[in-house]
Amino acid sequence: MTTIKNNIIEIMVAAGVLIILLYSSVPDIYPDSQRFLTGNLHDPPLYSTIIYVMQLIFGSLNSIIILQTLFVGFSIIYFTRTVAVHFNLDIIIKSFVALFLFLPILKFYNSLITEPISYAFSLLFVSFVIKLIYNLSIQNIVWSTIFVIVLLLTRNQFLFLYPVVLLLYLGILILYSSKKTFAWLLISFLSIFIIHNASINLNKYVKKNYLENKSLSNLSNAKGIFFFTYIDAIYISTDKDIELFENENIQNTLTSILSKLNNKKALIKYYDNRGHYSLSLKEIRNYSDILLKDLALKENTNVTHLKKKISIKIITANFGKYTKHIFKKFYDSTWLFVFVPFLMMLASLIGFIKYKSKYSLVIIFVSVFALTNHSVIYLFGRVQPRYFIYTDFILLLFIFITFAIFLKREKNIK
Repeated sequence: MTTIKNNIIEIMVAAGVLIILLYSSVPDIYPDSQRFLTGNLHDPPLYSTIIYVMQLIFGSLNSIIILQTLFVGFSIIYFTRTVAVHFNLDIIIKSFVALFLFLPILKFYNSLITEPISYAFSLLFVSFVIKLIYNLSIQNIVWSTIFVIVLLLTRNQFLFLYPVVLLLYLGILILYSSKKTFAWLLISFLSIFIIHNASINLNKYVKKNYLENKSLSNLSNAKGIFFFTYIDAIYISTDKDIELFENENIQNTLTSILSKLNNKKALIKYYDNRGHYSLSLKEIRNYSDILLKDLALKENTNVTHLKKKISIKIITANFGKYTKHIFKKFYDSTWLFVFVPFLMMLASLIGFIKYKSKYSLVIIFVSVFALTNHSVIYLFGRVQPRYFIYTDFILLLFIFITFAIFLKREKNIK
């Protein structure tokens, strides 16, 4: 009976995982799933490699769903144990933490996209960061390094981890100031940079035959930074911006695009509600696609290069309008998840500077973790709720844990 009571969280999570897998382990295919099934050249290689290996061994996509769901379940258990030990949480708080972390996988557990596996890696990464802050050891540095690397090799979105890790390591160096600590943290950061970039370049080299057909390369329309900056550039542009380009083919293409978007009222001058940009994004993407591919063939270049050229020129000429648009994207989406972590970060920074508190460093890390994720999405991506599950659920939990710790102290004082 005591054993059951001590492992009630593990039993709850395991039962939940078993129930949803028995309900369905059939993959939910998204439009993005095809990129991972074919091993897209422009995506980090980890998830497509997992898919390839699992299909090779089991011959079924269901095996991938089972693997990623089990892994998420394990990560929830590990995270819950970690915070319970370090913050002295009782069984009720632990149960709430585990149940709250279980909510996202009810929506995405059987999705054949990177969200489930990235969610699991994020929980494990944060777990080892907490352990590293409270107990500086080579083992915790190594595990933290490993999970940063696997996150970077799962989604390009996690490039925001570079400044997060730098800030984290600076805080740890303040807590544990020594040459040995500096050396280990430096080795860790360099390892992250070298292994991440070497793996990405190796992946591109192995798949370089994708680009051997020049016409296929020209028509490539990969989603990257310039995919989204192009959308923003067109959204804020006017007919006057066509004159920024001397190339007649580019002028004609932009004239056609802006004429169509004016008719659709899909430009910033027609902004009328918080959902306008999201609707306009689809119009800009869909209508630009064919015209830019045709232009790429005429100019003997590729679509990504054209988007880069158009983005830089229009945004540079309209930088004030672009900045205002970015802030509007903050407001139009989940602005509360920007101001709340920002205020948490400021308060914790004061506490860390004054008292060198380890818990303050944890809150600084969690806050910056959320802020940088949101910033990357607002600046270089399309705002979708599923892009925030890696940081926002953890942020909300730490708000809850902070209140729980404070109220427990208040009770002890009385």
